[in-house]
Amino acid sequence: MSWYKTAKYDGRKGPKFKTLEKNKKPLTDEERKEVMDADAVWHGNFDGDIKPTPAVWKAEVNGKMWFVTNTHRAYNVMPTLKGAIRQYHDFIKGTA
Repeated sequence: MSWYKTAKYDGRKGPKFKTLEKNKKPLTDEERKEVMDADAVWHGNFDGDIKPTPAVWKAEVNGKMWFVTNTHRAYNVMPTLKGAIRQYHDFIKGTA
């Protein structure tokens, strides 16, 4: 058995994307406002709705909250909302 299959989570990386998706939770009103005020938004979606939507979402995995920003090409997961907003501006937005 390979080491990566038996290695324990060391706290430096977040959960896998599929695990995060399965455990998605809605942002609170305060979290949503913080994301929108930081302009970490997507403008428009496939439904023809052109209202900006948050580019950060959250998931609870094993009692810990994770904040996620992603495109179809990449994702970043952070333990804080501010960290996820920073990842959106520094990396994810450029992969869209």
